[in-house]
Formats: sequence, structure tokens, C-alpha cells
Amino acid sequence: MGYDVHITRKDDWSDAEGEEISVEEWLHYVGSDKSMRLDGEAQATMDSGVAVGIKDETLAVWTEWEGRKDDVNQAWMWYARGNVMAKNPDAAMRRKMFLIADELNARLQGDEGEFYDSTGEVEGQRRGGGMGKKKWWKFW
Repeated sequence: MGYDVHITRKDDWSDAEGEEISVEEWLHYVGSDKSMRLDGEAQATMDSGVAVGIKDETLAVWTEWEGRKDDVNQAWMWYARGNVMAKNPDAAMRRKMFLIADELNARLQGDEGEFYDSTGEVEGQRRGGGMGKKKWWKFW
């Protein structure tokens, strides 16, 4: 599992309706940012030693991330359902994602509905008393 953070134009990243970032906009952004590289696939080794991989034509890596180690740890981002997302991003990666969101006229939002600012930290309090805007049926 993990915790995803989303670059979104929707009121809430999980909404079925709302303004979307197009795949073409994402790919254009990646091509225009010298610190991003379109990989199209990712390989990782789980703690158990099992190697896993994914192929996705929208999968890109932020090459200037300080935590990056070839073949071990990458700052991957990808496009899905009108959003750009990353799994378990640290504060540095959230700052980069905020800058990307700004370029795409979007916002940076976590799985639970919280929004992030330019420092990569949560803006104020989460909506709904800490439960975010998630629909009740998405909790199970």
C-alpha cells in the first residue's frame, strides 16, 4: 500500500467529475523540465527481496531528488484518472510536486483530502475533522 499525493485540478482528487489534467499536458511538462525523465517503466525490490515492475507510458522520475539511488530508490510520478501522483513522497518531493502543480494550474492534495503548500507541508487542518473528503465507502 502506501500513501499517495496527487497533483489535481478537481475539488477533491478522488472525484469522478471535475477538471482533469490531460495526459498530453503531463507528458509535455515532463519533456520541458530538465530535472524530469520519462522512463515508462519502474523496477523495485520489496523488503522481502521480491523484484516487482510496472510499465506505464506516463511514468516519470525526478532525477534531482536527493534520496535517489539508481536501481534502488527513485522519485517516480505518473498519470492516472486526470491526476499526477506519487507514492509516499517525502517533503522534498512534495515541494517539487507543488512546483509542478503550479505549472499545471493545479493543487497538491493527499489521499485524505489535505492540501500541501510550497514547502511540502500541509496547509492548515485537514477537512472534515481529519477524515478528509473521502466517501464513507472508500474507507473499507
